[in-house]
Amino acid sequence: MTALLTIENLTKAYGSRTILDSIDLRVDPGESVAIVGQSGSGKSSLLNIVGLLDSPTTGTVRLQGSALPKINSRAATALRRDRINYLFQSFALISSSSALDNILIGLHSVKLRRTVKEKRILELLSRLGLSKVAHNNVMTLSGGERQRVALARCLLKPGELILADEPTGALDDALADIAITEMLALQKDYGKTLLIVTHDHRVADRCDRTFDLGTPRKSEERIAESQRRG
Repeated sequence: MTALLTIENLTKAYGSRTILDSIDLRVDPGESVAIVGQSGSGKSSLLNIVGLLDSPTTGTVRLQGSALPKINSRAATALRRDRINYLFQSFALISSSSALDNILIGLHSVKLRRTVKEKRILELLSRLGLSKVAHNNVMTLSGGERQRVALARCLLKPGELILADEPTGALDDALADIAITEMLALQKDYGKTLLIVTHDHRVADRCDRTFDLGTPRKSEERIAESQRRG
């Protein structure tokens, strides 16, 4: 199987401080991989490099065998639009728009009629228990509801890779448990690959694998125990 994502000998330094040192990681299509580690170990930096929001100091990141372009290039813009999706702790929703419109905006590059897009969105929102609030302004929704809207946008947008940075960090324990259950189930159903930064062991333990950055400048990969998978 060809890897969806390959990271080879990646290093990231800010001045004299090395955040990531000689990182190697392979992620296969359809996997969910949790990135864990102590504060300062470079979890978010690694996600930003994969997502073309930052550049490595040295090393290579490949998406289906092709090296990622420079972050300020047109090719990078196209990849961010068409192949890489982001799920942030803040949800990154447009506060003046409805749940439905927030997802529609994310699908602006998809060449389908609006009615077809709306049908697909409403079907997924129904599955997520959001049918009654689809036309409501997102600022009237609860944190858990906004998280599900952001998840729906990632699932319906083009692109096979979802990068999630502490997506349950703003939720209480009960909502976080529901959110990760939905996320992992739908990620598989929609054929997406998930790379998730988390400090929550309950989230990490339910992913297919965990990549542990450990303390700053130290990394190791372990396979999550099968009995602890979600």
